Amino acid sequence: MNARSSVLAEYLRARRSQLDPASFGLVDDGRRVPGLRREELATLAGISRDYYIRLEQGQNHQISHQVLNSLAEALCLDPLERSYFYRIARPGFSPSAPREEPTPVSDAVLSLLDTWSDVPAFVEDSNLDVVAINEMADVLIPSVELFDGNLALAAFAKVDEERIHDIARRAVAALRYHGDPDNKRFQEIVGELSITSAVFRRLWARHDARPMSQGTILLVVGDDELVEFPWQVLEVPGGFFMTVWPVAQGTRAFEVLSCIRENALTGRPVRGPLRGWPAR
Repeated sequence: MNARSSVLAEYLRARRSQLDPASFGLVDDGRRVPGLRREELATLAGISRDYYIRLEQGQNHQISHQVLNSLAEALCLDPLERSYFYRIARPGFSPSAPREEPTPVSDAVLSLLDTWSDVPAFVEDSNLDVVAINEMADVLIPSVELFDGNLALAAFAKVDEERIHDIARRAVAALRYHGDPDNKRFQEIVGELSITSAVFRRLWARHDARPMSQGTILLVVGDDELVEFPWQVLEVPGGFFMTVWPVAQGTRAFEVLSCIRENALTGRPVRGPLRGWPAR
């Protein structure tokens, strides 16, 4: 079983276990495990039980488009989940997965990052490694550099069982959605978090997969003050993503950034490309 077949098999098992039998009109007759049985999902998808079992065993070979659609319907996948499902089910089809040989961040992207110097902004790759960052983001979130420049590692730095941050959930889902199971850096990140974080292991086992788009994050500022900052992710050429924190005037976040601009910025240019990514 190769890495992609294994990922698809695990995804099918995880999604099947999250389906509520009652919502399909099925009777709870003393099920020992949560979710639908294999034969029930196979029936919903209109495929044979034996064929579905082979899929969960990683013997997927070449799944037809019709079967993929039927399984997506049976698993109740939304459009983003379908996109991820189709990608892992089709070996070799991975348009946004990171490459072993780095492609440079374009000069245009770095110039744009430099232009947005008044707000925190950085560029990350599909493994959530920060490859370029402006000074404002460097000052506001220095913890990213402490954790090997990776957003997923930083997100779990202070997460425990009692308080699972929304940003950690989103990071896990984005890492799975964009990541390539055969990529060495992807394996390194997942392996480290699997060893060090019980929370990550639980979230990873859910097989949630969706890109980061927008949201908010709470940061500790000054004397333990929690301040909420909005963030927005933009896709940029080369398989990269730019995260910008567009704060609104009149908010506490705007005041914090104004204070940083007046007292902490030196006017230095964007730092990057980082983590082995070559310059153009």
